Amino acid sequence: MLEQASYDELFERASDQVQNRFLMSILLAKRVNQLRNGAEPLVETKKTDTKEEVVFREIIEGKLEWTDNRNESDEVSLDENSIELNTED
Repeated sequence: MLEQASYDELFERASDQVQNRFLMSILLAKRVNQLRNGAEPLVETKKTDTKEEVVFREIIEGKLEWTDNRNESDEVSLDENSIELNTED
């Protein structure tokens, strides 16, 4: 598990994996929604962790895979199934 890091530090470390901040926001929102709807975290968590912190750690540790489908206007379009969970260690 990653050592205790601030939200900003987690964001910066996750940015190394997802260079597009707009895409990062979409990934964060979709995965947080999945966690709130009962999905299991893919990283070790503590009761004090926010859903956002969990998702950042999932991204940093390479537990999430996503498909970046850009249309002609360079807008990122992610469908509901485009975030795949990497359950392999």
